Amino acid sequence: MLHQTGSGFGAGDDGRIADTPRRLRLLPSALCRNYSLVPGAAGRRSMVGGRSLEALKKVATTAVVAIAVLLVVRGARRIDWADVLGALQGYDFATLMAALALVIPGQLVCACFDLIGRHATRHPVPVPRVMLISLTGYNFSLNLGALIGGLAFRYRLYAPYGLAPMTIAQIIGLSVLTNWSGYMLLAGLVLAYEPPGLPTDWGPGPAVLRWVGIGLLVVTAAYLVLCATRGGTRVRWKGSVLRVPTLQVAAVQFALSIASWSIIGALIVWLLPGDVGWLTVMPVLLISSIAGVWSHIPGGLGITEMVFVTLLGQRGGDSELLAALLVFRVLYYLAPFLVALAAYAYLTATARGLRVGAGPESGS
Repeated sequence: MLHQTGSGFGAGDDGRIADTPRRLRLLPSALCRNYSLVPGAAGRRSMVGGRSLEALKKVATTAVVAIAVLLVVRGARRIDWADVLGALQGYDFATLMAALALVIPGQLVCACFDLIGRHATRHPVPVPRVMLISLTGYNFSLNLGALIGGLAFRYRLYAPYGLAPMTIAQIIGLSVLTNWSGYMLLAGLVLAYEPPGLPTDWGPGPAVLRWVGIGLLVVTAAYLVLCATRGGTRVRWKGSVLRVPTLQVAAVQFALSIASWSIIGALIVWLLPGDVGWLTVMPVLLISSIAGVWSHIPGGLGITEMVFVTLLGQRGGDSELLAALLVFRVLYYLAPFLVALAAYAYLTATARGLRVGAGPESGS
């Protein structure tokens, strides 16, 4: 059960907005009390400080994106694209079909992410639709960025079913946590046990990376301890009451996430030339993923390729490596994104006039 008490709205066990006229009458005063909308010096200082912080964030983000784009452009100029095209033509139909056979279970795993939120919030949106929304949101986030795919589109897909905004937020939050839980565990193990050697101009050395890995393992352990000791209890956060996942739910989160990241790694291994193994690819994949997030470039386009070429280029030709990554992008990014576009159109068209608990899809 999830409640949004700070703004005067409540959501019952099914996650839908309750019909509370009295609370609606109290909404203006609640908003003023919680968000400092009442004119005054403190309110004005808060607004000015908020605008300054927002402006600083925009400047920092713009600078990071500019640096990332500059690095990608500099790297692209050193590539012989004719050789890359030749390497692309070397992939036969059987190799591509085998790669596609890895993509499908990977996408099905990601379709289960939002089921964690369904279990936690107990909302009655049917399982098939939840999985389709999860798959659509994941691929929109992967290709367009987390803010658009992870938030905006998922909200639009859940809103027609009458779920409270905080219920949707909890679904999205648990989905994001599920995706990155396995990442933290895998990255922690890799960095703590045998951190990869990064170029000297990248900054952190093996000792720093090892401590980062230990930190990730500590965070992972703390989350599991929290779920084991406080699982199922209610926690008040920003005016809402959230349920702490149980240890069983956390185990499912880690299993889904590890399966997802492992399949991505296996797909890249299959497409790479030579005898590069999964244990060699995974550290590079994990580093490139966080670098892509840090760059604020949707899909880490160019960043992933730059990291792989830098860290694995010595094991083979850059052209063959880039060709493998381009095929990977087509199979794991572009093709599922086209499916997600069709799914989004279907979900929005069939959701019109459909409310949770009504019609033939009201079951789970």
